[in-house]
Amino acid sequence: MKRLLTTVWRIMLSGMIAFGSLFLFFFLFDEEFTPAFFASVAVFALSMWISGRRFAAPATHDFDLDKQDRVYIKQNLRDARRKLKTIRRLQFRIRSIAIWQKSSHLYKVARRILTIVEEQPYRFRSARNFFASYLDSTITILEKYTFLLSQPVRNTEMTMALKKTEAMLDDIIAALEEELMQVLSDDVLNLDVEIETLKKSIGTRSEHTLTLPEREEHKDEIKR
Repeated sequence: MKRLLTTVWRIMLSGMIAFGSLFLFFFLFDEEFTPAFFASVAVFALSMWISGRRFAAPATHDFDLDKQDRVYIKQNLRDARRKLKTIRRLQFRIRSIAIWQKSSHLYKVARRILTIVEEQPYRFRSARNFFASYLDSTITILEKYTFLLSQPVRNTEMTMALKKTEAMLDDIIAALEEELMQVLSDDVLNLDVEIETLKKSIGTRSEHTLTLPEREEHKDEIKR
C-alpha cells in the first residue's frame, strides 16, 4: 500500500512539473506547441525516473519486517536454497528428455521466486506456499520418479506410477508459475497505475491546444 501511494504521489508531482515545463518550452520553441509537448513528456519521464530512485525502498526491502520476521525469512531462504540444490541434483538423474525439460522449467521458475524474495524479503508473504510445500513436494516426486526409473524391471503398476508422476510435474509447474505471478502482483499493479495515469496525462494535454492571435504578416503595411 505504501508503494502504491508513493507511486501515485510521484505521478502527480511529475505531472505538475511537466505541465509547468510545457509553458516554458512553448516560448523557448517560438510558440510551437508540438515540440513543446514532446519536451514536456520527456520531462515527465525524467521526473518519474529521478523520483523513483529518490523514493525507492531500502536495498534490503524489509522496511516493514521486524527482527523476528527477518530471522524467520532468512531461515526459510537457507532451506529453500538447499532444496533447490537437491532438485538440481535429481534433475541430472533424469533420462527422459520430456521430463528433463519440465524439471528444467520448474527449476527456473523456482529459482526466480527464490531470487526475488532474497532481494526483497517482504515478498515472502506472497510466496508462503512455495517455501512451505511446493519445494518439498517437488523433491519427493523427483526422488520417487528417479528411483522407479532406475529399476531394472518394470510392470504395469510402475509404468502407471511414472505417468502419474509426469502429469504431477505439470501441476507443480502451474502452481509455481501462479506463485511467481502472486509475488509480482504489486509490480503489475504499480505498472498499470503508472501507464493509465500517463495515458490520461497525455490525453489531457493533447486536448488543450493554445489559441494564439494571428501574427501580423504585414506590419509595415500602410493603412488606407
